[in-house]
Amino acid sequence: MRNTTHKLFYDKKLRHLHDDCNICGAVKNHFVALCMRYFRRYGKGLSYKKMSAHLTKLKKLPKYRHWNIPYSWSLQNVLKRLSQSFKEMKTLGRGHPQFKSCKKHKGMTYNGTQAPIKMVLDKQKNERNHPTYKIRLNGRWYLFALHRPIEGDIKRVQVHRDALGDFYITLTEDYSEIKYEPKTGKAEGFDFGIKDFLTGSDGHREASPMFYKQNSDKLKSAQQAHSGKVKGSNNRERERKNVARIHKKTANQRADHHWKLAIKLCRKFDIMFFEDLNLRGMKALFGKQVSDLAFGEFMRKLKHQSHKRIRAVLKINRWTPTSKSCCVCGHENQNLSLSDREWTCPSCNTHLDRDHNAALNILKEGVASYRLGVVRPIVLFNRVVGYSVEATSPLLNSTNASV
Repeated sequence: MRNTTHKLFYDKKLRHLHDDCNICGAVKNHFVALCMRYFRRYGKGLSYKKMSAHLTKLKKLPKYRHWNIPYSWSLQNVLKRLSQSFKEMKTLGRGHPQFKSCKKHKGMTYNGTQAPIKMVLDKQKNERNHPTYKIRLNGRWYLFALHRPIEGDIKRVQVHRDALGDFYITLTEDYSEIKYEPKTGKAEGFDFGIKDFLTGSDGHREASPMFYKQNSDKLKSAQQAHSGKVKGSNNRERERKNVARIHKKTANQRADHHWKLAIKLCRKFDIMFFEDLNLRGMKALFGKQVSDLAFGEFMRKLKHQSHKRIRAVLKINRWTPTSKSCCVCGHENQNLSLSDREWTCPSCNTHLDRDHNAALNILKEGVASYRLGVVRPIVLFNRVVGYSVEATSPLLNSTNASV
């Protein structure tokens, strides 16, 4: 499956999509209240089958007649997700679904298997970089620019709106996108940090952009202006959109940095090793700096690119002492603190950089855990200047030379 996201052109007809999203939010709130009453009495949520039958009865009443306006499969999809959420309350230990304002409901889903999604090439008056298509959703046509050609059959269309009121559609195609690129035969270990986003076992470092910190002054001014306006006024709505616009820019900058870095690493290395970090604990320790870097989101994008380019992204155990162990002799320094960025091994007198040493240990542990070979650091003048890999796997045949 391949997902591609496109932005719908602004049109007065978008108000119908807003109404449909609001109705989906009202349906969700109604069944959240119903399921919570059922859960308090019987200890479990309503099944999807019971909720679907009850929704059909409600649609026939005059009070809920407007619930027939949205695409029926979209409302059924809301109930399926709600039923799954109540099942995960016990299995995954999550809290129950919360009530949310109808205006904050993100979007809805259109199924393309029962009723085929109709898309037509629109006649363009002016030349554009991408062809303009129109798609039929709930009986109305909406325009968008197709920046990537459709390769397979469209199975599903997800419509979602952001805080600014812009609508985006995500087309799910029955197509697996694979880009065959030449193998490099290289493996690399990476250590995640706050000061440096990634430190490679070859010594290369990727800087931490900190986009939220860069835009914090503008965000502070916009939030102060928003809080000073009268609630319900047009001025307050205008300032709310200014705050949402800054958040959207920050998210776009972070996503752009993640995608470019993920593609760069997949083109350079065949196998990448990372440490399985406890990000929730790191957030409690370091605060919003960890959230600003969004390492979990970067790993999700990196796995997507590695699957498309036939690369391997592997993780080692989080309890491996990568920072405290010497990558040359294996001596474990129990007195090492977070403030110590460099230290000298008392056993072999090798001067080590904390992040580079951790990246080398991640590479050694990863190669040994997955039986790919043996990593031996090269020490020159009491400093680790490189490493050599004695490969026992065909994946690493080209890494026998020293780096």
